[in-house]
Amino acid sequence: MRQARSAKPARPVRPAPPPRSRRGSQCTAKPERRPQRRSVDTRERLVEAALAVFGDLGFEGASTREIARRAGVALAALPYHFTTKDALWRAAADRIFGELTSRIGKRLDGLDGVDRATQLRLVLREFVRFSAERPALHRFMMQVAFTSSDRLAWLVETHVRPMYDFVNAITVDARRKGLGPAGRPAHLHYILIGAATSPYVMRAEFELLTGSDPCGDALIDEHVATLERMFFPVAPAREQARARRAKR
Repeated sequence: MRQARSAKPARPVRPAPPPRSRRGSQCTAKPERRPQRRSVDTRERLVEAALAVFGDLGFEGASTREIARRAGVALAALPYHFTTKDALWRAAADRIFGELTSRIGKRLDGLDGVDRATQLRLVLREFVRFSAERPALHRFMMQVAFTSSDRLAWLVETHVRPMYDFVNAITVDARRKGLGPAGRPAHLHYILIGAATSPYVMRAEFELLTGSDPCGDALIDEHVATLERMFFPVAPAREQARARRAKR
């Protein structure tokens, strides 16, 4: 008996090509916004709101509910980004000091050969302008600096001391050359901070007292010029040389 011939397997059916648009190219759907981007935006809003609330109310007075409200974020979303209020506080500190460090660093880039007095002037100018734009830094600091705490110790060692040491090194070097302001470095540090930031931290009082907005460009420039005359009564060598040539 002849054995039946085995049937060949059916050839797989090739899938139909995707439909083309009338323009002859495959339609491309508009990409949806990535969830990661939304998450980053939410975190940014929380940190910015936290900086303002901690500056207004201090750590103990600030509530996560108020921070979420100002950020326009559901309270339930906050633990996804920050497990504790302390973590959110530290993120706010990192944000504002990071901005300040970046601004001053960019201002001093490429000035290795410039005299120390000029470097100090540039740091002062940038610090004043930053203070006018971001008074939240000093409100935040004032709330935490009154009482010794673990948070203050962390803030000093992480952010305040590096900036203090950096400016102090420039000041000491300038003073050796007779160009920097005289005085104990710690005293100069706090005198400078108070003089540079008070009009912007107490903006409402300044406006009521003087009828002017301290954050106007003209007043900021005038404030910088006044501080330079106070802290640098001796002009840098370049300015002295220019003055001597003018007298000839």
